[in-house]
Amino acid sequence: MTEIILEIKKLISEYWKNIFAEVCDAVVYVDHCAIECLHWYTAGKGYLALKDAGAVAVYEFGMYHFRYVEVKDTKKAVIISTSGDPAFYQRTIKMILAKNTFQNCIVYCSVPCDTINHLGTLSAEEKLDYNKLKKDIKVWMTSGNLSQEPVVDIIYVPIFIALLNKDLFVTPPFGDLMPSLDTNIPKDTFVKLNFLAYSFYNLFDSIGAKLDIYSLGNLSDHLAKNLEDYMSSINHKSHLSETSEIGVSLILIDRTLDLCTPTSNNMESFLAKILRTFPHLPHHDNDVAINMSLLFGSVTEVLKSYEIPGCLASMEDEMMDLLISQKGKKLLNTVNQFLNDITLTKGSPKLRTPTRISGHSLEKLLSKIQSTNNIDSMTIHTEKLQCILAIIKASISQKADQIELLTSLEKLALQNLSVSRESSSILVQLSNIIRTRIHRGLDVENLLALLIHVYSLAGTQIRFSTQQERRLEESIADAIFEDFQILKESPLMNTKSAYQRNLLLLGGDDVAVAQETSCNIAARILDTLRLIAEQRLILQDYRSCMLKPSPQESTRYISILEQVTKDIFSVDISRELRDLHKKSSSFISAGFNLILGGKTKRHPRDNPYILIYVVGGITAEEAKVIQEVVSAHSNEKSPHIILAGSRLLNPLDIVDKIFFS
Repeated sequence: MTEIILEIKKLISEYWKNIFAEVCDAVVYVDHCAIECLHWYTAGKGYLALKDAGAVAVYEFGMYHFRYVEVKDTKKAVIISTSGDPAFYQRTIKMILAKNTFQNCIVYCSVPCDTINHLGTLSAEEKLDYNKLKKDIKVWMTSGNLSQEPVVDIIYVPIFIALLNKDLFVTPPFGDLMPSLDTNIPKDTFVKLNFLAYSFYNLFDSIGAKLDIYSLGNLSDHLAKNLEDYMSSINHKSHLSETSEIGVSLILIDRTLDLCTPTSNNMESFLAKILRTFPHLPHHDNDVAINMSLLFGSVTEVLKSYEIPGCLASMEDEMMDLLISQKGKKLLNTVNQFLNDITLTKGSPKLRTPTRISGHSLEKLLSKIQSTNNIDSMTIHTEKLQCILAIIKASISQKADQIELLTSLEKLALQNLSVSRESSSILVQLSNIIRTRIHRGLDVENLLALLIHVYSLAGTQIRFSTQQERRLEESIADAIFEDFQILKESPLMNTKSAYQRNLLLLGGDDVAVAQETSCNIAARILDTLRLIAEQRLILQDYRSCMLKPSPQESTRYISILEQVTKDIFSVDISRELRDLHKKSSSFISAGFNLILGGKTKRHPRDNPYILIYVVGGITAEEAKVIQEVVSAHSNEKSPHIILAGSRLLNPLDIVDKIFFS
């Protein structure tokens, strides 16, 4: 594990240990983003960690929770929140305190007090003022007829990182950040960007890092500017004479510059297949729910805990590395070895290795183990069994055929665009596929992801004809209206996607209104696709995501992340990375740069560590590619690369965020 990750891990551990020290005999309220950070810190055992620390009860809380129960036998409340909205605290905490009579209340908040809002983006009512909130909480507590003065404390704790493995992390409180497709930045996005900048400043300051900041994209430029402002105003005053220990190049990249990669169904990384197969854990963006009841049969009172699904967070770093880097065949061999290891325990019958290892053959082996082993021997291997189940179920999922078809359509689009260029007929073919989607076992959401993929891949270098786009728009409008009719006749009982929720708003029983709205949505989708194609216009070196290595080799798509990483490791040290905008790390470096006419240019490789953060999220595939690039160029002088992003993405996440949020 690298020095910088060890320092970050120690810092996160310190934050949570300080919180655990205060939860004894208290009722704990935690918001969803803090729960997700705790979930990864405790390897999926967040609730148990709080209970083991002495919490009387643990509850989720949020802006739209309205049922907070009275908790007896405790006079202390601990609230852990990542929200920066004062209205959130006014509403939720007031409702909690109205139900209870607490003598002591501690609020751990990952957003700092309003004194750090030096950019002037918020009005007084929108700023999170710790002093005002503290006074309000005391008023709400005393209204419960307390016998003595209540004790209230509000503590800043920058909980915003979830470490997925030694070189990969996400930031759940900023999971909904996505750069807009135009240059306008909504106010709420700008405010979140400010909080993210301060969180990064606090993180790097705490671990003693000297930063060189680079940015790629409009939103990343703003994030870099905010971070630079914090470093200049705060560092200049209090840390000017200190010598930093860790040199870090922070590269910030807008997700929207490359929407081709997150909408691809390429499953070179098996983790991507798992993320597509299993549902998310409730209120989680970065972990999945693996049904463990298949291993333990019908649930009795003794086995009630096994109703809780398995998850990725409980897997060791080595296993997460394998899920990221390995293809299905190698992982199936790993699962076979795991199953054999389980049978080596006392009393287990020896397994016969199948001649051809597949998901189905391993499922049969697992079923045999389950039928011949007692519950105790199975529970010993719970964490390993979660991994086994995830790999087997992802291998035999019914979604596999659909994903295979979508992957073949991606390859068709790439071949068509690379060969035919302006005369490409790919939109005509996709229009026909949309019209015949039901017979092919495809749905509109996955086809919209494919369209994002195609337009992002084409960029502005390949223009589609007006006639083709008009035909595509008509096909989309018809498909949306057909889906609305289907949904109206057979309402879904389960959780609906953002697309399905939009369908329910089309026009009730008025067919004409529903058809007109379908056409309007289709027109908006085409406008959005054209904007997606224009995202890389601002770039000089990374305008294309298509690469033809040699005349003998076929064209493949190449992500911006892969291009940037390869350029960082390029042997041509003199080559300027023109699209990476460099920010000064301090007034001193800015001053020298000014004196020398801007000629002192540092390279990201000048530091021993490089952290690449993608605003909008990252994919398992990108984590795999980074591993491969680093491995191919690794030597003693090579910098260590860490990948991070707002969240883990799959194609449908992009569809929801780009079209329906």
